[in-house]
Amino acid sequence: MVVLKSINLSGFGKKYSGKVRDYYQLDDKLILITTDRISAFDRVLGTIAHKGQVLNQLAAFWFEQVEDIVPHHLISTPDPNVTIAKKCASLPIEMVVRGYMTGSTKTSIWYNYNKGERTMYGLKFPDGIKKNQALPKPIITPTTRATGPGGHDEKISKKEIIERGIIGKEIYEQMEKAALALFARGSKILKKNDLILVDTKYEFGLSDGQVTLIDEIHTPDSSRFWRADTYQDQFKNGLEPDNFDKEFFRLWFSRKGYRGDGLAPTMPSSFREQVSQRYLDLYKMATGKELEKATGNVATRIKQNLQPLLDDVVVMAGSVRDEAFVKKILQGLKEQNLKATAYYASAHKQPLEVLKVIKKYGQMNKKYVVITVAGRSNALSGFVAANSSFPVIACPPFKDKTDYLVNIHSSLQMPSGVPAMTVIDPGNAALAAKRIISNV
Repeated sequence: MVVLKSINLSGFGKKYSGKVRDYYQLDDKLILITTDRISAFDRVLGTIAHKGQVLNQLAAFWFEQVEDIVPHHLISTPDPNVTIAKKCASLPIEMVVRGYMTGSTKTSIWYNYNKGERTMYGLKFPDGIKKNQALPKPIITPTTRATGPGGHDEKISKKEIIERGIIGKEIYEQMEKAALALFARGSKILKKNDLILVDTKYEFGLSDGQVTLIDEIHTPDSSRFWRADTYQDQFKNGLEPDNFDKEFFRLWFSRKGYRGDGLAPTMPSSFREQVSQRYLDLYKMATGKELEKATGNVATRIKQNLQPLLDDVVVMAGSVRDEAFVKKILQGLKEQNLKATAYYASAHKQPLEVLKVIKKYGQMNKKYVVITVAGRSNALSGFVAANSSFPVIACPPFKDKTDYLVNIHSSLQMPSGVPAMTVIDPGNAALAAKRIISNV
């Protein structure tokens, strides 16, 4: 089974790596590639097939569900494993919202409660709470973001965060309000699908001074989910709840005596397959849809799907017979230091292919110029102009003066509200594209 452990992209600047994501900064955007790496106890412990796709597409699903609560950083998902996001100034606190007394990590409330602690995160807990018991209401247990010894998250209270000036009171309370609202929304949606949102973490940043949800939301890596239909019976009988998250994975390591320190045990392939299936099952339970598993070479596919981010101009020709003319345009663009990719699709015969290219570039949230190459009965220029917001330059490939006199009108005459300009010379078309881009 093919997994994505890491990826190296050229043309996107310096590569950065987190526990499960590789990312690049390009202008005002972040390119986040969710790999199949899996972590627990703040350590990367291996890879799990399809995990990256599940996380990326599940986060995109949830960002859409909560966009009325708080702004988020998602721009688009041009690939099953890739998110293009707004670059935000990250805030150094993770907002962990908990609805139940549970957990096996050193920052979890059950782990510390079971050791005898009754005051955690500035909150007081009474005696007599059982493992996996519901709390009277959801609470926030903030942590610093992997700044502790060896890169571990550290427990902290709201009071400490504000007094130490880590985050100001006003911003923190906006994060607090948003986190509780997000948890309530997630719980409501998941309850319909017979799942309990047990606990989760939210990360925030600032975009133009506005608190913005970043990273991921309600995924198996950031959250704990239990089956609602079996929870009460399991709890009454002192059994662990049926879970659909990474706790199954954490518990496997915990039972082998591993909690993040020392050498981690190696996962057998059978266990890795079980973990993969849990991710797939959770995706279906949360969204109501089966995951369409991406196939082929993951790294190659990602590079192809991100190619538009490197382009300035899109050259679209109605026929491969115009390839020689297209090459003249590409040469002119090269002389203007503009990057471009050429596509061949007829507006008459392959309109869906044309729309596919338009969509591919439209989701990049970047300004492009489209140069269309079509002569007799030029529908391509108008079709692109009518179905996109890109400036369109028609550069028809006339064979001779007769061809020009007979067919120029199909490029010049456009319907109302369909702004396509016509430039006859390939070099001038490239120069016009340069001037448009320079003034965008």
